Amino acid sequence: MIGETGRTAVIGAIGEDKYGELYSELMRNEGIVPLFEKIKGENTGVCAVYCNNKDRGHVTDLGASTKISEDMLTQNNDILQNAELIFTELFILKHKRDMVFRLAEIGLSSRKTFGFNIPSFYFIETYFKEIKTLFTYSDIVFTNAAEAMFYSDLCEFEESDNLAEICKFMAASEKKNQEKKRVVIITNGPNPAYVAQYDFTKEIFTFYGTFPVAKVEEEKIVDANGAGDAFAGGFLAMYMNGKNMEDCVIAGHWAASKIIQVRGCQFPKNCDFVPY
Repeated sequence: MIGETGRTAVIGAIGEDKYGELYSELMRNEGIVPLFEKIKGENTGVCAVYCNNKDRGHVTDLGASTKISEDMLTQNNDILQNAELIFTELFILKHKRDMVFRLAEIGLSSRKTFGFNIPSFYFIETYFKEIKTLFTYSDIVFTNAAEAMFYSDLCEFEESDNLAEICKFMAASEKKNQEKKRVVIITNGPNPAYVAQYDFTKEIFTFYGTFPVAKVEEEKIVDANGAGDAFAGGFLAMYMNGKNMEDCVIAGHWAASKIIQVRGCQFPKNCDFVPY
């Protein structure tokens, strides 16, 4: 979706096995640069997804993914320094806390956007202190409604059941680099998404809105696996291209609508999304 205007890379760790090679090949086929550290004696992380009608669950063996070394960031420092967006998941906090904060420090640059998606309830509760600190580094954050309410409740926000106010609360919460605005996006399944952007220098919301999802006929919905990540990817593709918030949300909903109509994370060979 980002087209020829941008280039994407993924930093991670794999084992010396067929799955690691498969991941690398699949990414290269999609135009993504795989920056993978090979960990001797470890298997590549794998995830089994089990589906019951349109619901699904995961059983994951993290394998080599938890063994990524600090040296991997050092070796790719030039790429990180030149990147316009650094985006991470936060499950790695359990194994590589210092690495996440190192990425966050790099993301403080005014030339960069640093962001992440809020993890599951267990991780929010277990690593609440770390996540709240990382929030001060963030320029863009994605979360679903349930996790947003859970996080805001732990923050002792008085209206932790009001998604509109939660979105604004999260967007305007403490930030280290106040020269950069913060955007918070709360997805809510088939219900409208909430988006808020806060300007810390002017102390005002420069954008707030709710957006209905791209409706997909019930019989066409196959598997919700990957919907949240697809939304984030679609949104970021337009956001990093300088599109306005409405266009970014439309792109996110479009990507999510495509992924829920197939089993697993399968993508069409050609992307027929037309940027507005």
